[in-house]
Amino acid sequence: MREFFNSLRFKLLMAALAVIAGIMLYSASTGGLATLPEKMLSYALVPFQKLSAVISDGFTDFFSVFFEARENYEENQQLKEDIAELRRQLVEYDNAITENERLKEILELKEFNPDIQLQDAGIIGRDPSDQFGAFTIDKGTIHGISVWDPVVTGDGLVGYVSSVGPTYAKITTILSPTINVGAMEKATKTTGNITGSIDLAEKGLTQMELLPRDTEMKEGGLVVTAGTSGYYPSDIVIGTVKSIRLSDSGITKVAEIQPAVDITGIKHVFVITDFLGKQSGEDSVRWEDGSSQSEESSEERKESSETSSEDSSDSSSSDTSEE
Repeated sequence: MREFFNSLRFKLLMAALAVIAGIMLYSASTGGLATLPEKMLSYALVPFQKLSAVISDGFTDFFSVFFEARENYEENQQLKEDIAELRRQLVEYDNAITENERLKEILELKEFNPDIQLQDAGIIGRDPSDQFGAFTIDKGTIHGISVWDPVVTGDGLVGYVSSVGPTYAKITTILSPTINVGAMEKATKTTGNITGSIDLAEKGLTQMELLPRDTEMKEGGLVVTAGTSGYYPSDIVIGTVKSIRLSDSGITKVAEIQPAVDITGIKHVFVITDFLGKQSGEDSVRWEDGSSQSEESSEERKESSETSSEDSSDSSSSDTSEE
């Protein structure tokens, strides 16, 4: 028996049992034991698994670009539609504001002249060669507009229609020497004639001529249309008195007038197509320059007024001498 335990066979057996016990403990601690072929196969497949993972990730990234591009395109289209809708709403909002402003202007204009008929018009062009601010509007005869119709804004008088077509009309402003408007200064009731000049037009001013030499008009006085000619309704604001001086003849006075309307800055106007007391086209022949047979030119009125003033002065002197 002792010889068996000391024999080589027993030692080999014990070594085998020790190896088996070690394997069993290792297997128990790792949850299982892969066979050697399995291990060798797994080692051989690792590079292929890594390559497969790289290829798979590459395909995923490649196709994700297209999927994301599609999503970005759809999102971009939606944003464009949202922007277009916001712009449309903004245009509607601006149109509503403009419409409210125009309605307000109409109410202001009709406050003193409830009988006037107005045609709204937009400015579609300006004449760069005209130093008096002439412009063209988008309304004409088919809208009821005629030559000589007054043109205004809610702030005051702009000018008159000097020529007209079916769908457009040209406007001469109060800065022009061809205009001739009977006017009155509200505080003193002093009357005169509004007409323009080259020198004043450069400064954006017009003038009120034929004022009495003893006028009590003062700077800052409000000037409105007199409404006596039949071409302009009364009480349309023209502007304010900027300064007063003697005329070149020294017989009458002239007032420089600051127009109430920014002639070069306006974008829309109203044409007064009818009002109580309007002079009809049959009452006078109107020339292309805006003058008419029934109204004297500015120069003729000036000469007539100054002649009358001289006659009055001479008569007064004569009466004094006789006494």
